[in-house]
Amino acid sequence: MSSIRPICSIGSGTVVAVGMIVVAAALVAFSRVVGWAPTWRAFGVTPLQPPFFDMHVINDYAACAWKGMDAYVLHACNVDSFNIPPTWLWLGFLGVDGSDSTWLSAVVISAAMIVMVLMLQGRSWYQGVIALGAMISPSVMMGVERGNLDLLILALVGSAALIYEERRIGRSCWAIAFLGLGIALKLIPVFCVSLAARFSRQTFIFACVTAAFSLIYLDLALKYVFLIRRNVPTTFILSYGYKVIFLGVDHSRSEAGLSPIGLADTWVPAATAALILICAAAAAVNSFRKRREFCSVGTSAAGTAFLFGAGIYCGTYLLGTNFVYRLMFLLLCVPQLLDWQVVRKRDAGNAAAIAELGLFGTVLGALWLNGNANGHSAFLLLPQLFNWFLFFCMAAVLMLNLLRTSAASVFSHRGLAQPHHDV
Repeated sequence: MSSIRPICSIGSGTVVAVGMIVVAAALVAFSRVVGWAPTWRAFGVTPLQPPFFDMHVINDYAACAWKGMDAYVLHACNVDSFNIPPTWLWLGFLGVDGSDSTWLSAVVISAAMIVMVLMLQGRSWYQGVIALGAMISPSVMMGVERGNLDLLILALVGSAALIYEERRIGRSCWAIAFLGLGIALKLIPVFCVSLAARFSRQTFIFACVTAAFSLIYLDLALKYVFLIRRNVPTTFILSYGYKVIFLGVDHSRSEAGLSPIGLADTWVPAATAALILICAAAAAVNSFRKRREFCSVGTSAAGTAFLFGAGIYCGTYLLGTNFVYRLMFLLLCVPQLLDWQVVRKRDAGNAAAIAELGLFGTVLGALWLNGNANGHSAFLLLPQLFNWFLFFCMAAVLMLNLLRTSAASVFSHRGLAQPHHDV
């Protein structure tokens, strides 16, 4: 009995921190013994050369841009094209080049992992094991292998969630500052306006300020936004987004010797996404009218992070295509998903518990199924179905919380009692 108590006293933050250190040590050791590519393929990741390829791209372009080269010319300084805001070209002023890619990658990876440990602490050890399983999924590890900039953005968005408190103006301003820096570096945090789904005067102001900063930045950098969009590849390969399944079907037909249908370039993908959003809205309205109390996002840091993660997933899904390492932002949803399981532990058989567990399973399925060692040659249908279903679920949860909190705000403003919600 005494041997069990020390194990139970270990928290989730410790499990995640130790687990990530062990994984990092294993990666370094095995890459030295068997090589970079075999090591990463064992984790379900399709590796690229040189190691930390995406960080190499940034540093190569930063170095040659300060020598007078136009970084947005296709393949001007690297086999890949530069497709991020020009802010990163200032690294060239500091003398950074491709040789600095390893230590810079280590910095952004460490920043993301530290923030995730802080977000997950205070929970039980077995919840830490589940969270660690999400963090070492092929989709997330692909971003680590690339040394991808999204890791730094994940750290900034996660930090904003940890800092934010609705009734403390100073902390809200710091949270906006973190998101603003993320927007300047890679635009993605613009979708954190989804915090308004937990509707209140404070979250509405927060969302408006974030949106205003985003619009001002986009206006100032509009020329670069179009260049970035041009330089971002549109592909089914290791990707998610509303166009991916249509691109993949054409690829599968070509491999079978059939002519492509070309649906990806028609109105069909956008119409399909719109239909899914309409279905999500209908599901949210139906749940709200029946007063079903599930997937309710609170005011904790976990709740804020969930809204950020869900908003980024839905927003990036509507961009058309994204490489699957961007699914790492689903890690922001994990603390809230874990907390829901604890709340519903005594009611494991009811509809609310099943819905919340199903959402958690879908998130884990998306993280684990999208990465694949053969991803550069094969189109995988099952992950795309998971991605579409998760898009529906996340959109429905955001809309349901908006309806629920908006109604609560109205009742509170009028001094009326809120109606009872069924479970």
